[in-house]
Amino acid sequence: MNGEILLAAICGGGIALLTVSLAYLCRPKVKKAHSPLEFSKRIFLWLSGLVGVITFFVFIMVWRTEDVSVTQSLIDNAFDLLKVGVVSYFGKAALENRVKLASVYPKLKNQIFNDTGNIT
Repeated sequence: MNGEILLAAICGGGIALLTVSLAYLCRPKVKKAHSPLEFSKRIFLWLSGLVGVITFFVFIMVWRTEDVSVTQSLIDNAFDLLKVGVVSYFGKAALENRVKLASVYPKLKNQIFNDTGNIT
């Protein structure tokens, strides 16, 4: 039982460290005057922070109660929420890239927006 608690604590700390490092890597590289973050980036950073807080809470509760039964439901649900944010962020980025490519290559506009990938 003690080994399970230690393993859960290490996993929780690792997940929290991963979340914080992802949030750090997603920060804007160059700060411009009066340039707020895009809405989708703010949502992604907010979700990353929320998952970090939930993971830290689970880490503390496992340490204090010596019960690992809560880890599966809380962490799974928190990371499901983060998955939705990541998928929506990358979906938006893919659509923006298609729009940029269509403006650069107007002759290939139909193929760019065609999901099959076939160029005729």
